[in-house]
Amino acid sequence: MDIDYNLVQRAQMLLTLDHPLSQVKDILLREGYPENQVFELMDATEEALNYMVPPEYDENKIGIDIVRPGEKLRQRKPSVDILIDKRTGKLDLITPDQQETWRVATEVRKAIRQQRQRARKYLH
Repeated sequence: MDIDYNLVQRAQMLLTLDHPLSQVKDILLREGYPENQVFELMDATEEALNYMVPPEYDENKIGIDIVRPGEKLRQRKPSVDILIDKRTGKLDLITPDQQETWRVATEVRKAIRQQRQRARKYLH
């Protein structure tokens, strides 16, 4: 089955913001994404998280695998395009030559900035 590209991007963003997988699934379903695609994506994500941890990961880093328009999910190997340090919020672009990597990195930076601003409001 082909999974909607926007669904994949939204799921990646939610996971980057440290939402647990079950919460990501609930959010995506509430946002109206097709149930069968959400379940298939969450199953594949869980499998990838359980079995395919690249060596550059540790408990303080998150990797984002960008599925580019036109790519078939079943015929590609997972790879890390962006690596995020959970403590500092620093992004490392593993594939800076890809235009989509820059777009996603910009969105991630915005989300991190907004999350930090919200955290500051609650702390002060």
